[in-house]
Amino acid sequence: MFATLILALAAVVMTARRGGRKPGPVPTRGHAPDARSQTGKESRAARAIPPKPTLADLQQALKGVNVVIVVLDAARADHFGCYGYPRDTTPNIDRLGAESVIFDQHFCPYPATTPSTASLLTGLYPDTHGVFGALGPDPNRFQRMIPGTSTLEQALKGAGYYTFMATANVAASPTVGIGEDFDSVSSVEGAEAGPRGRGGRDSVRQIVAKFSRGLQERGDRHFFAYLHFLPPHFPYYAPDDIKALFSDKQPPDYFHAKPLLPEATRDYRAAPPPEDRSKWVNLYDANLRWGDQGVGAVRDMLAQNGLLDDTLFIVTADHGEALGEHDYVWHENVPYDEALHIPLLMRFPGGALRTRVPALTQTVDVMPTILDLLGLACPKAVQGRSLAPLITGASRKVRDFAYTQTWGPYYCRVVRDQRRLLLQYEDGPGAVYDLSTDPRETHPLSPGRVPQAAGLREALSRFRTAQQQARAELVKRGKNISAKGSSTRQMSVETRRQLEALGYLK
Repeated sequence: MFATLILALAAVVMTARRGGRKPGPVPTRGHAPDARSQTGKESRAARAIPPKPTLADLQQALKGVNVVIVVLDAARADHFGCYGYPRDTTPNIDRLGAESVIFDQHFCPYPATTPSTASLLTGLYPDTHGVFGALGPDPNRFQRMIPGTSTLEQALKGAGYYTFMATANVAASPTVGIGEDFDSVSSVEGAEAGPRGRGGRDSVRQIVAKFSRGLQERGDRHFFAYLHFLPPHFPYYAPDDIKALFSDKQPPDYFHAKPLLPEATRDYRAAPPPEDRSKWVNLYDANLRWGDQGVGAVRDMLAQNGLLDDTLFIVTADHGEALGEHDYVWHENVPYDEALHIPLLMRFPGGALRTRVPALTQTVDVMPTILDLLGLACPKAVQGRSLAPLITGASRKVRDFAYTQTWGPYYCRVVRDQRRLLLQYEDGPGAVYDLSTDPRETHPLSPGRVPQAAGLREALSRFRTAQQQARAELVKRGKNISAKGSSTRQMSVETRRQLEALGYLK
């Protein structure tokens, strides 16, 4: 039995490793394909979605559907083929994207794994859910989520779902207070033992294997699976055959711009980047291709088990990664889009709902969207917005602004609308970027010279006032950053070792 499972799993992974032909532009919404028999409670015909669905249509089609969220750690949107990258880094995701709703302007609330993952699962910004990771004067303690915070897994468990989580990053695990409400959690020590170790080269395979086990354990119940792959996050352990696809080649579209605050860029803690930045980009792209294999394996496993068209399949990231474009490398202290702009794809049953959404969206919107689509009540405290009106075309936007904050000795806040972005350091410089003419944020403008900057500042002030915590007061050096109502836990030696291996601690 075990040998049979391993052989089947190997076949799925090999299928994913072969990748697929990169799709052309994502077409507009179309009719669902002909109905065929499916395992599960609903047939494909029952899940058919009309070309211009209402929310009621979507809720009917998604009745009793499974939910799978795949997170690629540190995956920046602009290195995905379906977001315009010319390299073949994401063939499996591009294939999925040709059957999905793609959100073009999706941003994380915080470019670090622990707070951003907490935001995905709670629909709350970090200043409210209280999770910031292993930060502050005492590096041996980390913060816990404020007790009583509602989570996506709680809501789906209450609706009868079997919930399971598989994660290759300790910074997105119950060890740091993430995912404690799942029925089952499996962890892979993603950075362990180097490129040939159990947790290094094999972490993608292990997550796929744990997903297979979760499918077996759930029995006949519909399920919610949260799968957190480590790639493309550092360290770059992609197999040699994948690295060979990009090595010794010049990265496309690479640019370099001066940062607004040069002293804030010196925060890379795991290892210095190569002097030749093209090598750094090539390693990153190889690791992204490796993570893409995992997404393909998950999709194929769903299809082989007759579950793909009984599943709402979501692919996203916790944050992006800077590769030297503004002299930053890493992500946690980066206020630019290489670390903030992330992918979000939603494949609906049948793969017939296909469109691109240009509106501003954020990580906090994922939880309320899923609950809305499933016809489930959303906790009143949730700060995110359901994206269902964007998916159905009932509205062209659900928010006027998107907000991000970064950590470090130089704390920074970022607020944007569809055209302009305000980057403001705490007690330091600020700049406005006109994204319509300067999408790479290379030419900072003085806020005093941009009339619209006042509106961005007012929006940021309103946002801060609406949060449970005053983050600016929490992060100043030398202060206790414990959020009101949250708690801390002693960090084990093993947890600290894993966080150091991933670059989160020195």
